[in-house]
Amino acid sequence: MPLRRCNSTSSIFSSSSIVRPSSEQLQYAVSVMICCHILKDKDEHQKPRLDVSFFRESYFTERDPVVECPSLEEIFTFLQNVFKVGQFNADNWIVTLVYTNRLLGLTGMSLNPDNWRPVVIGCLVVAQKVWDDTPLSNVDFTILYPEVKPKHINFLENKILIILQYKLNISAWLYAFYYFKLRGICENSSLFTKNPVGAQEMKTLLYNKPKSAPEKRSITLIDLPKQRSRGILS
Repeated sequence: MPLRRCNSTSSIFSSSSIVRPSSEQLQYAVSVMICCHILKDKDEHQKPRLDVSFFRESYFTERDPVVECPSLEEIFTFLQNVFKVGQFNADNWIVTLVYTNRLLGLTGMSLNPDNWRPVVIGCLVVAQKVWDDTPLSNVDFTILYPEVKPKHINFLENKILIILQYKLNISAWLYAFYYFKLRGICENSSLFTKNPVGAQEMKTLLYNKPKSAPEKRSITLIDLPKQRSRGILS
């Protein structure tokens, strides 16, 4: 039975400035952004600045690399299943997306069909340890992502922490920026539509400015704590 876990840090955000996000909507919006990244990077063939071959799923499974781009529905279903079994707080998806973008920026890595799940899961492992008061152990992630073993989860977490240089703090303004960006994607799309969302529509959703985007000077929320537990649980 899924374990209900609490989070004491979300209360630092003023309810008059940021309404607590819907988990399902955030999963959908994050799925759109991941899908757009994969489609965008597919044609650019960007050469990473660091060796990131260990983020490929085929690196752990020793199977042939995944070459077919996942659909938005496939990504959304994967995130839904992870959330349902893991019982994560909705805020974890925002923090996971921040860490994912930091990782891509620091390494020059592109998201592709073979690495998007290890990257997202690895960043989620780190995010939930920063955000949740009672994070899941790394062993539990093998239930959420059966393709890997506990040692692979430990390995991914360690690599991500090293690349991010343990800089895991997220300012309140940056959190708010990501939140309103994700909420804007949901506001500008028909959520859970039966018709498949095309690549052009996803790009429009991704790059349109959210209607409720906050001005940086108006944010008065305090920053998240700069130091959190980073130990590997296994």
